[in-house]
Amino acid sequence: MNKTTQSIIDMLPRKPLLSPADLAAAYGLATTNSILADIKTGKLAANCIGGKYIISRAAAEAYIADN
Repeated sequence: MNKTTQSIIDMLPRKPLLSPADLAAAYGLATTNSILADIKTGKLAANCIGGKYIISRAAAEAYIADN
């Protein structure tokens, strides 16, 4: 794992379930549009509960490592 990938992972909140906003903030993105697009195309695993996406920390870390 390179330093950039590790620094993005380190920016994630220390909780087991994350939101698209958490992931966008770690990447330094102003909006969640690209995160939501990757969820909808299947590049990022997430569950929709009550109209909101929930991402496991493990899925977020794998997504960051692959990008």
